[in-house]
Amino acid sequence: MVGAGSGLGRIVVVGAMLAACAATAQARVTTIEIVKREPFAGGQSFGSVGTYEKMVGRFRGELDPKDPLNAIIVDLDKAPRNARGMVEYSADFYILKPVDLAKGNGALFYELSNRGNKGMLARFNDAAGSNDPTTLQHAGNGFLMQQGYTLLWNGWMTGLPAANDALRIELPVATGPAGPIVETVWDELLFNEADAKQARLSFKTVSTDKSQATLYVRERNSEEPTVIPAANWEFVDAQAVRLLPAGTPFRIGAIYQLVYKAANPPVAGIGFAATRDIVSFARYATADDAGTADPLAATGRPALSRALSQGNSQSGRYLRDFIYSGFNEDEAHRVVFEGSIPTVASGRMFLNYRFAQPGRINPAGHGFMFFPGGEFPFAYENQTDSFTGKNDGILARCSASRTCPKIIHLNSGTEYWQAGQSLVTTDPLGQHDTTPPDNVRIWSMASVAHQGVTPAMPKGVCAMPYNLTDYRPLLRAALVALDRWVKDGVEPPASRYPRIADGTLVESVKLNAALPGLAMAKGPTSKPRIDFGPQADQGIIGNVLPVALKDQYRVRVPTVDADGNETAGLRLPAITVPTGTATGWSVRSEAGGGTGELCYLDGAFLPFAKTKAERAADKDPRPSLEERYRDAADYADKVRQAATKLASEGYLLPDDVKRMVERAATLTW
Repeated sequence: MVGAGSGLGRIVVVGAMLAACAATAQARVTTIEIVKREPFAGGQSFGSVGTYEKMVGRFRGELDPKDPLNAIIVDLDKAPRNARGMVEYSADFYILKPVDLAKGNGALFYELSNRGNKGMLARFNDAAGSNDPTTLQHAGNGFLMQQGYTLLWNGWMTGLPAANDALRIELPVATGPAGPIVETVWDELLFNEADAKQARLSFKTVSTDKSQATLYVRERNSEEPTVIPAANWEFVDAQAVRLLPAGTPFRIGAIYQLVYKAANPPVAGIGFAATRDIVSFARYATADDAGTADPLAATGRPALSRALSQGNSQSGRYLRDFIYSGFNEDEAHRVVFEGSIPTVASGRMFLNYRFAQPGRINPAGHGFMFFPGGEFPFAYENQTDSFTGKNDGILARCSASRTCPKIIHLNSGTEYWQAGQSLVTTDPLGQHDTTPPDNVRIWSMASVAHQGVTPAMPKGVCAMPYNLTDYRPLLRAALVALDRWVKDGVEPPASRYPRIADGTLVESVKLNAALPGLAMAKGPTSKPRIDFGPQADQGIIGNVLPVALKDQYRVRVPTVDADGNETAGLRLPAITVPTGTATGWSVRSEAGGGTGELCYLDGAFLPFAKTKAERAADKDPRPSLEERYRDAADYADKVRQAATKLASEGYLLPDDVKRMVERAATLTW
């Protein structure tokens, strides 16, 4: 891997294979280095597919800046070129594959790594998380292996440290005619711990002279920032700042912004091309540039017949931007991904920009309001921006080139409250429903929080207990449905999401104030238009700090029932047979700062009282568990009925129905 030492016992295979697939000239992957190859999960056999192996290494690629498919990459024309006039880069890759690919299902399943991390096995296999999956524990329930998928990850995000087996990419920097490019940039610093005493910057400052930088602070997005006097802070080094006197912690929940000058922007948009080319390499190749034969080329073709992709949160937004920006078409004008599952992601990315910060999210309820990635277009189909007259859609470019994937888009309640998910299915002014294209399904996971079973915020920052409703069963069903759609043309289950027309998508909702422990949100995060400067469409941010315009897109949120649970979309048995009120939003506590503002990516769960007497004592307006269910067996039976119904409609798999019923049987009160 990039930055890895010789302790891996390097086995270098130049121009050889990637998951038993080799390169072609068109894919622009020129060199493959395999640094580790070993059995996965101790040689465990997974059903009829058999054993798996892992292959770890890095690849080198090159891009023709004159190719129209690459010209969209900001500053690619300003990057150094090799003797052939090409721009070079290198990145990590990681593969888990059947030892005998002929026993696999013929599908490449690619996960967009989130900040260099591998989440696919935890997400689809309920496995223990690891950035170097090795053991049987890392295989979890074995779902992806039993299905026979070949799994692929690669580095695409600039600026990641060489630690924790993160997938990294090495990029060239852009330079101007007169030398280094130097521009004013800004970082946003928000702390969710009470003892943070130092902040790392996205870029190195060109000078630690504080007269060339300004540190601001504000308590909420809605407030104007104030300048922190230069005497009250300093640069620790060229890429870190702290408050003075030294040791003074940053205020938890306060929003700090540092404006400073940086140089040598990496050509971050190459990250899109790296994904395009490594997947095309694996998907289509028969030989490398030197003509070395692919081990699968005995029949004259690769072993993989289709490629699917999935990304959660940041990497789901990457997927939407990857498709929007035209990267689902490779240099030979072939489809890269036949199917994609953007998950808990409603916007796009701050990636293909000069001085990009792809780790940012926009917006997030509290902080991170003014970064690119949340602007028009929002919907998959073409729409007209009511403010600019621009006509565009996420699928505009791939529709023109006939390279669009089939898409199953999954979102949680959090995206409605924090990221304008309603705009994916309404017009920009939120006045009426629109119709997604035929190749798109939208599954809104009702009363589910963005993070699922793993909270985003440290304990105590959010004012209410976490909502840990597990949406992974819906992901497994989505993958199976998507693969059948791609491979066999079998239509997947219909879209299920809140709509204006039936009254399930509204401007605001209020829960019953009498709910014990409730801290009600003021409303969803707004979606203002942001002025990033006159060259924003060319990926250059001219306004530092950017300016929010008066014009706003109109966002809506799902309606809720008497218990406070969302009424429309895909309602898991945990919501249709509830044990409490589950929300896709929470608010920050007094201890967490920004009191009452939406709490970053987390939802809340307020349990029902166990008995009628407890309910009366707490003055809880919701029926207790004993008033809803005769006993634990009655509860488990209702869960079985709800899960079986979803499975009959194609939204759950039989194994997950069984697991849900088994868990329900353990409930006691």
